[in-house]
Amino acid sequence: MPHRDSKGGRTYRLDRVFPGVGRIAAASGTTSVREFRKRDAMLTWLAEHGRLDLLRAVRDRTVSVTEVYDAYRANNLDTLVGERAILAKPLWDTVDAWADSQSSAKPTRTRYQNSFNALRRSGVLATSASVADLARVDWKELAAEWPKSGSDFNHLRRAVSKFLTDMLGDVYHPFRRSVVRLIPKRPERKRVPDLTPAVFWEVTGHAPEWAQPIFVTLVATGMRIGEYLRCTDVHLLPHTHSIAVPGTKTAGSADVIEVDEAVWPWITRAIPCSLGDPPDEWRGVQRDSRYKLIRREWLKACTAEGVREARLHDLRHSTAQWLTASGVSEARVQVMLRHASASMTRRYAMQRDRGETARVMGDVLLRRGA
Repeated sequence: MPHRDSKGGRTYRLDRVFPGVGRIAAASGTTSVREFRKRDAMLTWLAEHGRLDLLRAVRDRTVSVTEVYDAYRANNLDTLVGERAILAKPLWDTVDAWADSQSSAKPTRTRYQNSFNALRRSGVLATSASVADLARVDWKELAAEWPKSGSDFNHLRRAVSKFLTDMLGDVYHPFRRSVVRLIPKRPERKRVPDLTPAVFWEVTGHAPEWAQPIFVTLVATGMRIGEYLRCTDVHLLPHTHSIAVPGTKTAGSADVIEVDEAVWPWITRAIPCSLGDPPDEWRGVQRDSRYKLIRREWLKACTAEGVREARLHDLRHSTAQWLTASGVSEARVQVMLRHASASMTRRYAMQRDRGETARVMGDVLLRRGA
């Protein structure tokens, strides 16, 4: 009689030893004795027909017994072999080729590449590692020892997930799901910029004239910097004071944003980014270089005003923070920022709630209104 799973489940377990492969101790994936015997017989067939590659894959748990059995019954083992060939590819060369061929926006591609570069430097995988070796990483230990922030480690998790999805052709592929399950999510520090509308205008006053409309446009629309840099005259809708945002980050990124009529002159001065009469240092530069110039001027202006730990992306955070603090509903803020989920917007409402709680505590502590 076959043994059931030792972890308390009802699935019967296979425990076989094959020459050239070694011991296979794995869940059969069935609770039926009859089905168990069929899967056990399949392993024998694989050994007799020289399919040691599949037996080793089962041994190493890069493929489940059920996956092999389904392919065996469908006479489709060659497809399964194709997937195994992908997993056998050299990891780092495959990652480099994948990153170069990515259709994602360039900042996203760069982030994926940087994440895998950090994984390579960590030393947990050898230079000769295969794609399948991603399943052998002690991801919990790596997360605990990761030298950068929780957000940076979570970027790595997303990079691995996207890489395996593209390589195996399916977000639900068992190997991809098994690896991603092994990678823990680390807590992230929520970014809350120390910036009020009044401070924003003071900071903007320190910037050169060509940069000021850019800062106003970014905070008035909540656009990402990459979206802004892709805007041209074509994206301006003057009759409705709107911008057709050329977004690419998510399915909802490309949308129309309307601004107040009083803000529209700032928008037309900022879009397109050439401004009609750019500074000499802007002439002929590419979009990435423009980003660096805009970021540099923002940081310089923040430093002049004494605003610390400032980032250019804080302008998008400020858009959400100021709107929620002014009583705009989370749903409306989510629509404006084109967030993929409500949870991404919720953190700004939480900050508003903290402010309201602080004011109540101030009333209690200082007896205001008593």
